Amino acid sequence: MLKQSIGMGMLLMAGHAFSAEITVTTTDDVVKDDKECSLREAIEYINKGMPEAGYNGCGGKGAIASILLEKQKTYKLDKKINLTAETNIKTTYDASFNDDTVPGLNNAIIEMTGSDQIFHIDDEKNTQFKVSLKEITLKGCGVSQCADLGGIIYNNELLSLEYVKLINGHARLGGAIYNVGLSEEGKTAASLLNIQNTIFENNTATEGGAVYALAPSFAISMSLFKGNSSTSGRAIVFSKSGATGETITATVTNSTFFKNTGSALNLLDGLAVNNVSVVKNSAGVDFNASKIAYLANSIILGNGTQDCRVADATADKSVIYNNLMANSCNDLATKKVDNLNQIWNGTQLFAGSDEGACKTLSEDRESLFCPFSTPSNTFIGYLRPRILLSYSTLFSSPILNKGTTSANGNEEHIYCESSDQRGKSRSADDVWCDRGAIEIVVPTSISRLGQDIHPGEIAKFNILEQLGDSDLIPKEECDAVMGKANPTGEPWQDGCLVIKQSTVSKGKMTLNLNGDVTYTPNGDWHGADIFEVQIATSSTRFNTETSKNYLSAEVRIFQEPVNHMENKSVKTSGGALGWLSLTALFGLIGLRRYKK
Repeated sequence: MLKQSIGMGMLLMAGHAFSAEITVTTTDDVVKDDKECSLREAIEYINKGMPEAGYNGCGGKGAIASILLEKQKTYKLDKKINLTAETNIKTTYDASFNDDTVPGLNNAIIEMTGSDQIFHIDDEKNTQFKVSLKEITLKGCGVSQCADLGGIIYNNELLSLEYVKLINGHARLGGAIYNVGLSEEGKTAASLLNIQNTIFENNTATEGGAVYALAPSFAISMSLFKGNSSTSGRAIVFSKSGATGETITATVTNSTFFKNTGSALNLLDGLAVNNVSVVKNSAGVDFNASKIAYLANSIILGNGTQDCRVADATADKSVIYNNLMANSCNDLATKKVDNLNQIWNGTQLFAGSDEGACKTLSEDRESLFCPFSTPSNTFIGYLRPRILLSYSTLFSSPILNKGTTSANGNEEHIYCESSDQRGKSRSADDVWCDRGAIEIVVPTSISRLGQDIHPGEIAKFNILEQLGDSDLIPKEECDAVMGKANPTGEPWQDGCLVIKQSTVSKGKMTLNLNGDVTYTPNGDWHGADIFEVQIATSSTRFNTETSKNYLSAEVRIFQEPVNHMENKSVKTSGGALGWLSLTALFGLIGLRRYKK
């Protein structure tokens, strides 16, 4: 442990000593000649070309155009900041060797306290520059209109967002972002948005509740649009006009549109949409492509009575391929039978409310999705498709394993994306890919389970999140799923639980459909009870080998008496010892140098 501490300490000191990035040292929005560096001053320093003399406490010789903000700190702005030069802004934090830091959960926050947008990105020159925001939360002004164009960001350059959250932006056009997206006279290229792993939530505009672009010029992937509003009823990601050529200029993939007011997208020339879930918005998708655009491998359900809105059915040239769609999309879905679209005639979308806990397979046997939720240690939430007991195979699902190969000769065939909204890989064999933003993942085993307890205590923990995208089998179904009665002779427990004991059992374990495990020791023994559990789930039940239609995990319950001994006369100080050791170390280093 001491060696690790010394190594980390020296790495951190080296980082501080030689880092050329610009660290913002105050959360206040100030501009004055002092030793503090505000966010506004840091950006202005970069805009000025980063002079070696620095600027108001920011930068200096060797500085680079990268700005560091402290995790979970809130940096408040009174008015917008203009960005006119290449800039990177990101959250910085130290992660230990053993820390699984989840991107997006430690974001620094930039909050507009005035009535303005946060960033205006445009140098009004003929060339373009890049701006990157990573692990930042942008909190809009919250009033009825923060700006006319772009409630949080106005962009006319090359803007990249990764693990960013944009909330409470309000504008006439583009509640969160207004993207020019056109090659103006003299410009070498159109401005561009590159958005990954980003959340747009509670933003409002007349058009483009989240994003407004003059033309499709964006790449959006692995992102969430939730609770945004276009008061006109038009698209949340809105393009004013289509691309002029006959090529794809914009993409939206592996993303979820949920509970927005307005349609999710307007499909114009140049826009390709693949593996998205558009569920429970006031409208679905607007179609108005005269040359080239497509919607593929997606789910469009529960969007009122307007899942599909077509400007001109006779003129629209949108390719609609392999989607699960509602009745209002029937004319589009059946326009070309070979395109394998499917109409869902069910009525039950969510197993429970539209957000929150998911009902068990015993409580709800029909609903397609679990309610929207964000699992622990996860940045972006999602809608998980359910594997129902009524399915005779996985192919019975209208969502799972619905990819196709191009062997049928269909020129409009479109492959699924290679990964899903969560970054989970889809099968290389396209036949196995799932419609929508989420690819169902089935683990082959569960990591070790267990708990440390004292005599008189009961171990309690939950395993639901370790089951992947599956649910536990109700005990009433276990005879059919396992193909036999419980080998112990006792009634099945939920999950068709089987316990494999290699030593004499020291307690009793129970499991319910909510994934709650209870272990009750049979005495005040001291030591460990180690055993294997086998659990059947909605996905493992389809495994061809009967002996493998379960997940297995090792369980370790360790019980020991409470240690009441406490020595109050002798104390050890790891900190003091650490500093003494470091002092000695540096003394030896100095001595060695002196001897040389």
